Amino acid sequence: MRFTRVIEAVAIGVIGGLGAVGGCGGGGPTSALTGDGGGGGSNPLVKQRPAPAAPLFDEAMVHEYALTMDAADWQSIIDDSRGDEWRHASVTIDGVAVEDVAVKPSGESSRFAGNQKMSFRIKFDEFDGAGAFGGYNTINVKGEYDDGSMMRERLALFVFGQLMPAPKAAHARLTVNGNLRGLFTLREDWDEISIAEHFTQPVGALYRIRPELPTDDPYKFVDANTATYVPIPWESHIGPKHTAIGDDVVPKFLQALADTTQWENVVDADAMMAYLAGAAITQTTDGLVGGHGAADHFQYFDPQTGKFNVLPWDPDNTFGSQGEMPTKRLDSKLEYNSLTNVVLLRSDLHDRYEKRIADAMAAIPLATVQAKADAIYAQIQGAAHEDPNKIFPNDQFDWSLTDVKDFAAARYASLAQQLGLTP
Repeated sequence: MRFTRVIEAVAIGVIGGLGAVGGCGGGGPTSALTGDGGGGGSNPLVKQRPAPAAPLFDEAMVHEYALTMDAADWQSIIDDSRGDEWRHASVTIDGVAVEDVAVKPSGESSRFAGNQKMSFRIKFDEFDGAGAFGGYNTINVKGEYDDGSMMRERLALFVFGQLMPAPKAAHARLTVNGNLRGLFTLREDWDEISIAEHFTQPVGALYRIRPELPTDDPYKFVDANTATYVPIPWESHIGPKHTAIGDDVVPKFLQALADTTQWENVVDADAMMAYLAGAAITQTTDGLVGGHGAADHFQYFDPQTGKFNVLPWDPDNTFGSQGEMPTKRLDSKLEYNSLTNVVLLRSDLHDRYEKRIADAMAAIPLATVQAKADAIYAQIQGAAHEDPNKIFPNDQFDWSLTDVKDFAAARYASLAQQLGLTP
């Protein structure tokens, strides 16, 4: 896996134009899935907004977001009455005014009419003449509707981020038209910009894996028809319009997976083992190894290696958020999809899987996870306490810190026992 970062100046000044990556020039090793060496193209500059007061995902602060928009437009977001239509708005972020941005509701289970902590997206470059802000085209503002700790997602992304590419996250205090809405989590989207921060350019194909039913296996090969998989359940986020890579890499990938001996030829094994280690430590009930099967996560096809890389997304159902016991078996749920089932079928991969978990626990000790939880709690406590729209009382928020830390301790102990690391 190519785990590299671009120079900060490039990330802020140039990467916003990566949507125009084309098929000329460039190169890389011949791909088993594309049959060529990838592609390249120009990266035209896009119009830039004023400079932000701080990096958009600066974890050292609780950011201040003040959204101003037509009252009826905001109510339509709370009511989720106009679908994914972009509404005009302006936003002041940490004191810097950003005019004519686009806003729409987002979320999965939390996206229901009347949710006063509705998640939403802000898009800086949606309307004519508008450009990126702080090096980003979009930002995801999550309501943390049903997490009493209001930190599980950020804490889980911290764990994943020590092991592999993961979205940045921070917290923000939000007002809309002068009215306090409460504490929200800011999340980095997976797109051309964030992918380019971690992988060698030119960028390849990016998919959000969203099975229609929890029991569906999005990694099962059905036929060679691309339309069988794209856009459902393989939702394209960087596709043929923005890269030389075609969606035909998906059926080729799934067909290769059907032969367990071909697994390493099409899967970035380092990325996979890192993801599974992060999922084991945080005990996610969502994502690639969800409680009922593969759920919401991302896959990125790297044209430089010709392999797919799994990427974490939306790990809020972690650290016992749904009342799970911390003694979940290491092999639990791996058999639910054709991608991770190979880890059970091949002893060499299973040994590598267990070693990666042990290495991850050594690299991210329990004390580190608990200290991170303490730091997040201390930072957001004031904003959480004044949040008028959260569905749980302040004493539950305060208690949740202990709950998260105790669960982490019990999970580490269970993993150590299962791996034979303790007598």
